[in-house]
Amino acid sequence: VRSGMSYLKARELCPGGVYLRTNFSLYEEVSSRVMGELEAFADKLEVASIDEAYLDSTRRAQEYASPEEFGEAIKRTIKERVGLTCSVGIAPTKACAKIASDYRKPDGLTVVRPGQVKSFLAPLEVGRVAGIGPKTQAALEGMGIRLLGELAATPPYILEERFGRVGVWMWLVANGEDNDPVEPQSEYKSISTEHTLERPTTDTAIIRGALQPMVGELHSRISSLGLLYRTVGVKFVYNDFKVATRDHSYREPRGDPASIEQAITLLLGRFDYTKPVRKVGLRLSSFIKIPENQKTIEEWITQGANKDQ
Repeated sequence: VRSGMSYLKARELCPGGVYLRTNFSLYEEVSSRVMGELEAFADKLEVASIDEAYLDSTRRAQEYASPEEFGEAIKRTIKERVGLTCSVGIAPTKACAKIASDYRKPDGLTVVRPGQVKSFLAPLEVGRVAGIGPKTQAALEGMGIRLLGELAATPPYILEERFGRVGVWMWLVANGEDNDPVEPQSEYKSISTEHTLERPTTDTAIIRGALQPMVGELHSRISSLGLLYRTVGVKFVYNDFKVATRDHSYREPRGDPASIEQAITLLLGRFDYTKPVRKVGLRLSSFIKIPENQKTIEEWITQGANKDQ
């Protein structure tokens, strides 16, 4: 089963497969341990998902003889203290570091030095970029753009005309000029995830099915960060690449997955289904940090957290 394939699609392709129940409490516990070890290597640490993080290690890395030695130290620490292998990508930009971390999976280490970003990216397919899904990749290929080097050489105004601001962002990534900062946990304004559907659809059941796994993922992420949320947002990207978003805000902070699911139900009734949807996203925002003297989210909520703000 390829990475990112939905459960329903996997069952369709392999009905005789063995499918294990998810155990988000275990995933959350292990993720928290890994992120705790990574903090020792980071000037700033951004937890991107339950199994992925970005580190700004500009100062910490100077304690090591080379980027390779620094990366090996991270891998060795995770292996010795948590018992897991991991892949590390080191690069000047977040987008390139993400691609580098995927480059030699599993258990890989890839270092891209300043001045090497464009040459490293140039021969790779555009789909290597997180955020360029199958449909966008197909649209780019329809323009004769298959590789990141070809994307980098395309005038940005052409990409903007076709894809809007996303087109400019893709051009910046391909040229190694994107400058998204690493955002520490305390600076989170929102946490989100997206999924490109197997095929564009107007079927609400399929759309809801695509959103369902995101509930557990985002709940696990905010739990590991000690956050409560007030606002739930759903995003549709239609087949013509136009984007629609709808938000629902609770009066009191929430920390449970059921409230996310309840908000999704409310929000799905507020979208236009006359056009096929190609990608869906889920976002949590309006965060409140749980004080360190509170042991659980439930304790924080029951003691009237919202009244103390």
